[in-house]
Amino acid sequence: LKRRPFRQLRAKVSGRGPATMAPGSLLAQVLAEARSGLVSSVIAEAILFPVDTVKLSQQISGGRVAEVFHRILRERGIAGFYSGLLGRLIQTITSNVGFFIWRTLIFQYARQRIRGKGDDAEAAPELSTGASLLANMLAQQVNRLLTTPIDVAANVNQVDPSSRGLFHTLVRLARTGGAASLWRGLSVSLLLALNPALMFTLLGKLTLLMSKVLRKSTLEASHMFWISGTSKAVATLATYPLIRAKAMMQTGEQGGLISTLVSILRKEGFGGLYQGVWIMSYKTVLFNALMMSLKQKVSVLWPQSRERSEGRGRPRFKARPWQMEGLRQQLLLVRGDEEPWVAAARRAEVVYVDGSWCFLHRAQRHILSQAANRGDHLVVGVHSDACHRAANGAWPSECYAARLERLRAHPLVTSILQDAPWVVDGDLLRQLGITMVLSGSVSKMEDCSPPRPEAVAPLTDVQASETPAEEVFGDPYAECKRLGMYVEIPSLNQGTEHDEWVSRVSR
Repeated sequence: LKRRPFRQLRAKVSGRGPATMAPGSLLAQVLAEARSGLVSSVIAEAILFPVDTVKLSQQISGGRVAEVFHRILRERGIAGFYSGLLGRLIQTITSNVGFFIWRTLIFQYARQRIRGKGDDAEAAPELSTGASLLANMLAQQVNRLLTTPIDVAANVNQVDPSSRGLFHTLVRLARTGGAASLWRGLSVSLLLALNPALMFTLLGKLTLLMSKVLRKSTLEASHMFWISGTSKAVATLATYPLIRAKAMMQTGEQGGLISTLVSILRKEGFGGLYQGVWIMSYKTVLFNALMMSLKQKVSVLWPQSRERSEGRGRPRFKARPWQMEGLRQQLLLVRGDEEPWVAAARRAEVVYVDGSWCFLHRAQRHILSQAANRGDHLVVGVHSDACHRAANGAWPSECYAARLERLRAHPLVTSILQDAPWVVDGDLLRQLGITMVLSGSVSKMEDCSPPRPEAVAPLTDVQASETPAEEVFGDPYAECKRLGMYVEIPSLNQGTEHDEWVSRVSR
């Protein structure tokens, strides 16, 4: 129950030293998104590049898939399906990695603005569907402004048999057509930001829905494959006429968006707007499904491989309590099979709430609900009978076993820290990977303590002192507040454990 020393706390918790970066820090999130986005997009593009070659040729020249396939094979051979691969990989890296970085920055900024508006905003930190769509679209538009020249050069390089490479094509376009040539199709590209915006908005909502249905804080790569594929299919069908118009504008069609669409309608009819949609659907749906499933796998595997390389890795099989150290030995997993420190390593929000939880009355259930809504993994600390007694001078109204069992049955609790210490210090935060500590406006001291002056039993370790418990133990959340990890929300009511006990005795 005594305070633990905060040795190297800045390096271990806030990530400002060489030991580690805080899992929830903005820089850590940006780097993780860039890393997982780069690996997953390169692998997916390399696998599906021949399909992309057929798709792009069909969009520009028309014809059925089989005809386009045989034309490429006849004119350029097998190597023709991989013409421009390096340039396309460079374009894929700049496009996808850039989008993930801008998306992370914009979403974090939006959430911070929402949280800064008061308690009502704090109760709903996640963005609404409309706000998510706008944020995703803005991220893609910023990215398109920066990467359109590479996109244009990659398209020309891929369909031109005489091209000498991406950078040669880029320089040639800049010399012959200037900036207008490099940014051709920009207007429709900005409009087409709706495509990934719609996809990632659907992806986020479907992921959240699937997580609730499966009661898992982390979905598997196979789940992400089908969710991403479905989201991309919807987005592609909704925006394909613009996609084809952009491809034609960037590879030689003169005029703007409207004139290009009108030209397609006149020459090919309404069906021409969807010329190549099926082959593109195969490519884009498979690409995004494969990319997001690989991204999910990389996000989970990278922290594990990094820890192993630093000598801090976890065992191959799930560690048993006796194989763990410190407070991790006291952790009891209730839902799923992912420990909170593993969740934190993949940048999930790990929320911690603690108390004695006698009878789990309405105000306590409200706190659990609010905490679960704010994170991906909810850790609930349960104080032992002795800890409760030492903190406020009275035994709890309900035995430890009953309190623990009631929390184990609660559907929102992910894991439980048994015999949780009264003071939430840096050691607890670091070991369990906590990223947020939450408490109600009615503190746990007020909730746990019987009314004064009836409960005057002396504190175990300070029997000769009349010092209030708050002064003996200090603020149990002082370190969390110093690190900016503490969140206080309005309690549902002023009810306490003692009030609940009196109510039950009266009945």
